[in-house]
Amino acid sequence: MGVTTIPLRSSARLTCAVAVGCVLGTRVAVAFPATDASNPSIVSTTPEPTESDLRHQLQLQSGFGAGAAGATGWTFVPRISAQEMYTDNVLNSSTDRRWDMVTFLTPGIALVGDVPNAQVRLDYAPQFRVDARTPSQNDITQQLLGTGNFTILPDELFLDARAVAGATPTAPGFGALGTGITQQLNTSNGNIGTLGLSKENQTQVNSVSISPYLLHRFGDTGTAKVGYEFNQSSFSNGGSDFPLFFQTGGSSQHIMTNQGVAQFETGERFAPYRDLIVANISQSNGTGVNQDSSQNTLVNQLGYQINRDVGVFAELGYENLRFGGLPPTRIDDMVWAFGTTVTPNPDSEITISYGHKNGFNAISFNGSYAVTARTRISARYDTGLQSDLQNIQNQLDLAALDTNGNAVDAQTGAPLFIGGGGLGVQNGLFRTKAFTLSANTVLDRDQFSLSLQISEQTTVALAPSNLVASNPFAIPPPPVGQSSNAKTASLSWAHAFSEALSMVCSASYSTAQQSSTGTLNSIGANVSLQYAINETWVTNVRYAYFDRVSATPGQSIYQNLIIVGISKQF
Repeated sequence: MGVTTIPLRSSARLTCAVAVGCVLGTRVAVAFPATDASNPSIVSTTPEPTESDLRHQLQLQSGFGAGAAGATGWTFVPRISAQEMYTDNVLNSSTDRRWDMVTFLTPGIALVGDVPNAQVRLDYAPQFRVDARTPSQNDITQQLLGTGNFTILPDELFLDARAVAGATPTAPGFGALGTGITQQLNTSNGNIGTLGLSKENQTQVNSVSISPYLLHRFGDTGTAKVGYEFNQSSFSNGGSDFPLFFQTGGSSQHIMTNQGVAQFETGERFAPYRDLIVANISQSNGTGVNQDSSQNTLVNQLGYQINRDVGVFAELGYENLRFGGLPPTRIDDMVWAFGTTVTPNPDSEITISYGHKNGFNAISFNGSYAVTARTRISARYDTGLQSDLQNIQNQLDLAALDTNGNAVDAQTGAPLFIGGGGLGVQNGLFRTKAFTLSANTVLDRDQFSLSLQISEQTTVALAPSNLVASNPFAIPPPPVGQSSNAKTASLSWAHAFSEALSMVCSASYSTAQQSSTGTLNSIGANVSLQYAINETWVTNVRYAYFDRVSATPGQSIYQNLIIVGISKQF
């Protein structure tokens, strides 16, 4: 099997060498934290909740209630929750249906810090599972979501740290449970989550990064940035006793990435023009296609602000990409793009561009529109050339946390679905296309959310056969040149009946197609009631139903869940 290579023509090399041109609407799309001290994450302008507000009840559920309402200083909230679940299909089997009573014990901590030299949001809650009739399903799921921005030297040296850990379905066709790492840190998102999945059908996802960087402003001439990022990410089937750096189980994948970035962006002296040049060097090592991979880019950008609401940009550069797998992939090519950024109001921004990157042409779209202070519509369309683990790394770089502890896009404030988009966990190199659309309305006693996610992966290279998992839920990726796709739509409604009693309902539909499984259609429904005894004790009861339908024998399953629980904050 040969090497997949896209060479750069000599004329294009000369063009890259002498080009001065290019830019994006906001920043270069490289795998480095999307925000920094000079480009902070989007902050919601939704009015702060009162004690009778539904959002206050959801914050109590997440552990962020004590530090969510604009408090400064450090807030540390430990908690513990216990749940008892009845399931009529503990093994997720189409033939060997077994009922069981499952106990979940979840200690947790929520940390919120807002001081001059540190801004931190972190929620960590390892979940311990004990099955009464099926002890082989006993497990530990690590659940973590956190970001931290630290000032080492004022206005000069900074440190960005972030991490995510959670469970995701191993097999495709479970998009109706939620398309991201469906953490059980709180239930405000309305997804069924992974509580009902068997141990074999859960993959532990871990990713952590640390990024020191130097910023220096040369008056109104411009700002220079030099930074380094270290990232360690892994997939582990069947649980993990360690939250981050170690992977266990029979379907392990891992990647370690070292990345350096250097950039210079012109300042107000050159307005309405802006020029930005970015050099990025990334070296990775790990299993499968992540073995000895590298992504090196040099991009120059030029933007022009036509008026307060409209800007245009163009981009030109060069990329050198190397990936392992069969066949090995080599890309030496030019990078170009052009587009526009529109700002219809102070809380909205829409960027659309068309260009050439990763060896192919594609459209890119990223927009968030605030219809009112309480209603927002967001959409993003991205393409890439990456493994599933590199996709997790890139999504983590884009993440921020909202007041309920949920992951949001740091650039737009839209919900961020960290995960495989309903395609399960696969081991290969893929040309990816991902579209997400979300709409959210927050009222005093109601919250409505609608989301649509469409994902497509075309296999470019496969992992060596000795690295492909043997787990029956771990479906191998399609052959080179073939594609898999998933489409998922979900709707949720949260309502507060009183200051103490609230309800969350959700319904979702997903369809996935892959050469080895055919078409898999799934539906999910969930309703939960929460009663706050006081500010620290919360009880809940929940019913959930999931059904996956397939024409392939052995692929259709359904499950009913009844869950009761209680949690205590200290």
